[in-house]
Amino acid sequence: MQSSGIDAASEIATEEYLANPVWIALTEASPAFVERRESGARYRPEFAPFGAAQNYTAQSVSRVAAMLQPAQRLSFFTMGKPDLPPGFDVVREAVAYQMIAANRFAVSSDERIVRLGAADTTDMLRLAELTEPGPFNARTNELGHFFGIREGGQLVAMAGERMTAGKYVEISAVCTLPEWRGRGLGRVLMEHLSATIQERDKVPFLHVFTSNVSAVRLYRELGFRIARTLQLTAIVRSSAAAN
Repeated sequence: MQSSGIDAASEIATEEYLANPVWIALTEASPAFVERRESGARYRPEFAPFGAAQNYTAQSVSRVAAMLQPAQRLSFFTMGKPDLPPGFDVVREAVAYQMIAANRFAVSSDERIVRLGAADTTDMLRLAELTEPGPFNARTNELGHFFGIREGGQLVAMAGERMTAGKYVEISAVCTLPEWRGRGLGRVLMEHLSATIQERDKVPFLHVFTSNVSAVRLYRELGFRIARTLQLTAIVRSSAAAN
């Protein structure tokens, strides 16, 4: 259930603050989640594959990329393509919308929704593996609150929080088992999670690939607006550099 929109002034502030969202999130995150090197930082790989810097010159990117171990992947969310130093290969490029909640949401009364915790980690990892909602690593679920729906004891849908940048909290890992899709589970979890974020005086936002037309349509229907377009660039150490 949605009600009146968020005021325009807060939306304008959002536009500026989230232009470099991973950098903002990393500068504010607990040291337990982050590795730093001079002006670069990344999430520890067990939490998320994202890295960032204040700017994305080859020199700045090299400070972040230097933390990569062989076979590890590092992803940047940037306004434009980053300048990559030698010794690294691009393994994925994509374009994503950054979408921000423009409506108020109400906490769901659906009794199927449960708060997920450490005891649910194995089931969450299995669901993410089956549905591929985006990066979901061994300890991603420790970055924020997660909610799920179980049927017959099986976790069939979930949604949770990943990056936090000031008052903005990113919704991530929204996924439903294929055989349970089309029943509105993702919608009800999104609305509930968004409401719990707003109850803490925070603003929900998310990232979605522009190619994921059905997800973009759902998020628009829920009351999320497109704030900007970002470039995703994922890199690994080149095979020559690793040897």
